[in-house]
Amino acid sequence: MLLKTKLKSSDKLSMLQMLALCPALAVTTTISRSVAIAGALLISLTLSAVLVSALRKMIPAKLRMPVYLLISSFSVSIVYLIMRAIFPVAVTALGIYLPVLAVSCVMVMRLETFSALNMPGPAAVDGLITGVEFGAIMLGCGFIRELFGTGCLLANPFGHGGWQIFPAAPVSFLVHPAGALLLIAVWAAIFQYIQIRGEKKAVENPDTM
Repeated sequence: MLLKTKLKSSDKLSMLQMLALCPALAVTTTISRSVAIAGALLISLTLSAVLVSALRKMIPAKLRMPVYLLISSFSVSIVYLIMRAIFPVAVTALGIYLPVLAVSCVMVMRLETFSALNMPGPAAVDGLITGVEFGAIMLGCGFIRELFGTGCLLANPFGHGGWQIFPAAPVSFLVHPAGALLLIAVWAAIFQYIQIRGEKKAVENPDTM
């Protein structure tokens, strides 16, 4: 029921905003970096969602956005310190893109539209679902860009090592930011097509709704 509610609460822009995140351009060059950024957002978003939900009645309306940013910065900072202690190579490879998660549109959007309006339990599940959605997109981009952009798979966060799948990169263009933009456009077109088809079916078969 919660998943159904979550999916219904996502308008046309929600998934496109997720696709348009800047980490997709620079971070998803390898699967390992995609996993790192996706895991960081999953944990920090879930923690932020719980905190915002628990404090929602104490946050003044005029200070909502600054408080959300403060809470998200706190959560991302905790994740950053933990990852730096456990996975220092991944943190170094991600660079500035890990701290930037604190002001990402995914984080702020879900805190504003869901966490601030619901109890901590549903807010935590919403954060987990949103993090999984984000992670799936990042992993998809990372897999395609690493495989076809470098010819390898499962390289380290700096792009070294891994399994050699192709003798040479089939589409080296994909490792550049323009390659990520191309993938984002393809993903956006796919989601738009799926949504339009769903709307047409709903109009043609109103009794099934």
